[in-house]
Amino acid sequence: MPRTTPRQQQWLLSLLVFACGLLLVLAWVRHSAQLEEGRSRALAADLAADHAQSLQRGIERALSATYVIAALVRQGNGQMQDFEGVATEMLPFYPGIAALGISPGGVICCVVPLAGNEKSIGFDQLKDIAQNKEARRARDTGQLTLAGPLQLAQGGLGVVGRLPIFLTGAQGQRVFWGFSYATLRFPQALEPARLPLLRERGYAYELWRTVPETGVRQRIEFWNETALVDPEARDLELPNGTWTLSVAPVGGWVNQANLRIEAVLGVLFSGMLAYVAWLLYAMRLRDAQLEALVAQRTSEILATQQHLEATVNAIPDLLFEVGLDGRYYSTHSPRDELLVRPRDELLGRTVRDVMPEEAARKVLEALQEANEKTWSTGVQICLPLEIGARWFELSVARKASAPGEEPRFVVLSRDITENKLAQEKVRQLAHFDVLTGLPNRSLLADRCQYALSAGQRSGQSVALMFLDLDHFKNINDSLGHRVGDALLCALARRLSTLVRDQDTVSRLSGDEFILVLPDTDALGAAHVAEKLLRAAAEPFEIEAHELIVTPSIGIAIFPDDGGDFDALSRCADAAMYYAKQRGRNHYRFFTAEMQAHSERTLMLENALRRALERNQLYLHYQPQVSVATGAIIGAEALLRWQHPELGQVSPAEFIPVAESSGMILPIGEWVLRTATHQLKEWMQAGHVLTMAVNLSLVQFRQVDFPQLIGNILAQAGLPAHCLELELTEGVAMTDPASTIDTMDKLHQRGVLLSIDDFGTGYSSLNHLKKFKVYKLKIDQSFVRDIADDPDDRAIVSAIISMAGSLEMQTIAEGVETPEQLAFLKAQGCAEVQGYFFSRPVPAQQFQALLEQGLPKG
Repeated sequence: MPRTTPRQQQWLLSLLVFACGLLLVLAWVRHSAQLEEGRSRALAADLAADHAQSLQRGIERALSATYVIAALVRQGNGQMQDFEGVATEMLPFYPGIAALGISPGGVICCVVPLAGNEKSIGFDQLKDIAQNKEARRARDTGQLTLAGPLQLAQGGLGVVGRLPIFLTGAQGQRVFWGFSYATLRFPQALEPARLPLLRERGYAYELWRTVPETGVRQRIEFWNETALVDPEARDLELPNGTWTLSVAPVGGWVNQANLRIEAVLGVLFSGMLAYVAWLLYAMRLRDAQLEALVAQRTSEILATQQHLEATVNAIPDLLFEVGLDGRYYSTHSPRDELLVRPRDELLGRTVRDVMPEEAARKVLEALQEANEKTWSTGVQICLPLEIGARWFELSVARKASAPGEEPRFVVLSRDITENKLAQEKVRQLAHFDVLTGLPNRSLLADRCQYALSAGQRSGQSVALMFLDLDHFKNINDSLGHRVGDALLCALARRLSTLVRDQDTVSRLSGDEFILVLPDTDALGAAHVAEKLLRAAAEPFEIEAHELIVTPSIGIAIFPDDGGDFDALSRCADAAMYYAKQRGRNHYRFFTAEMQAHSERTLMLENALRRALERNQLYLHYQPQVSVATGAIIGAEALLRWQHPELGQVSPAEFIPVAESSGMILPIGEWVLRTATHQLKEWMQAGHVLTMAVNLSLVQFRQVDFPQLIGNILAQAGLPAHCLELELTEGVAMTDPASTIDTMDKLHQRGVLLSIDDFGTGYSSLNHLKKFKVYKLKIDQSFVRDIADDPDDRAIVSAIISMAGSLEMQTIAEGVETPEQLAFLKAQGCAEVQGYFFSRPVPAQQFQALLEQGLPKG
């Protein structure tokens, strides 16, 4: 037979103890159940006896009323005066009685209360099949009898107690007179038994009797008969036999939950005994293993010490063991150059002996904190070393010590110099412009808010200047961004030398600068602006280039123009743009008119974004007329905007807004599509003409603009030569090389091109001859006074002559008088348009002009 191992013996012992414990628990639970059942039955028997006696006393007391009535009848010798009054007064003293009555000869003649008992009057108790047995037995025995429970003649279930009344005859014999009876109606008659109390206490019950004549069990009252398992019963003796009250707990004679709890506790107890046996055996086994384990652990401790020593040597940070007074007891450093003193000079000395005062103070504070909290982290000190100033972050931990011993601390000192430099660089990037080193917008806003708060407290003004360089893009485009950046840095240095220490110069973005001048009113701001203009006008030597830049400056004053940085910067920005519009290289103060213009522009921009989808935009068409024939040969599509609240908005006002906001692209495409489709309808009606559409710089600079024009013409089904695109001189001369390339692509597709408002810009004749342009449009500013102004006549004549030399046609706009038309005709102008012929009109009216002809004169 194989030998069991110690572990198996341990488990066998535990199982044996557990089995013995279960047997003891089983015996205890059975004994406990028997005791509990005995207690429960004794209590139930007491309750049944108590309630049975109460019921018996209640019924007997109620039936005693019949003796009182019988005594009164015998006293009256068979006569009872005012039976109703007497019975009425008796009823409150016998709460179990539903009715009292007398029946001379067995026939009921009087009953109280009469209400509800009318049917019982005249009832013969000796002849009634249900009650005559009890009635005759009472008459024959002379004893009180009880009939029921039975159905009462007046309705309902109850019992009837009858007492025979005998009178003394003339010869002294007993003569039967009749009955006095009391009717007890259920359930009122059972109230003395207080049966509901049994239900409240958790007992099921049944009140019953055995009918003597038949032996049938008659149930009188019950509740929860299914719980009446092996009940306790008590009898009560009544005139009509024995009644029995049976009682049993609803939950049974034994509380199963308590038995289960006891069983569970017993099982737990058995398990605990088994566990204790297991532990005792385990302790015996452990004692046997301890000696071998001690030897093993000793060798492990030696290995661990060696491992810890190697780990400490691998730590790249400085380690010190010091006392609470900062005295060095041991040191560890992988780099001796990071020690404030050589190792042998540190031991035995305190931090006050070897460190600067401020650094020593922080170290002692960290030691004190670690002494109170067992640890301290985050303290940073700067030490002057031979290799330069170095920053260290300290982590201090208190070593465990016996009571009464001087506390010792382990200090880990980490070199964070590189982190400090990186943090300083991050701070510089977060608050200063990378290019110029000036404060950026974030730091500028903080400083401005500080200046505004100080100005508000002292009642002083604060000036904010918005400076933007004029045409700085030309420098970047021509000389490159490297030169442009160098120029910005030089300008930043020059601006910083012109202001006070409390002033702030900030680079916002690109070539935009903002200056915040605390305690400066409008006059002081004007002086500073003039200094800035003069300083910027001095040449900058950038590499091999001598550059001159001019700024446009907008000025806003706190508190008149705004109460915070955002408001002041918006006002100064508006003033700066106003300075640019008035010729540049100047400064302007913010005014209410600028504010109104800015608000109007913003309102137009917001409204214009939804104008196209809300069908607020539409086109008018102005005829272009042949001077030779007077016939309409073309139409110029002119954009109009009717806003439901703003009314008719001038194109001169909303077209620049559309161009600056970028909305000119979808609007311009819609104009091209609408105009070409309208031209297609007129051509299908038999009219031959061209459609002229104005282009903006933003549209013309689209990379795929020629392809877009081709798609629009294809969708409209129009020949390319029926579309004329008008470009202003400014659009054409912005980037001549790109303009020529785009014009060539459009010309290859057959699209006609013309220069609009010719003579108002700075056209280069060298470029003009390279443009694929077939028509020049003479601006109306020259046409307006040609009848009276010789200079205008000379300019118009020169334009027409030059166009003829370049094989271009000319069209004059703004023709309003016969004199203007006559002069243009005499000079050889091919086409004209203006109010002399027709104002711009809707498509329907224009079609009428095509069909009916232009009015004369």
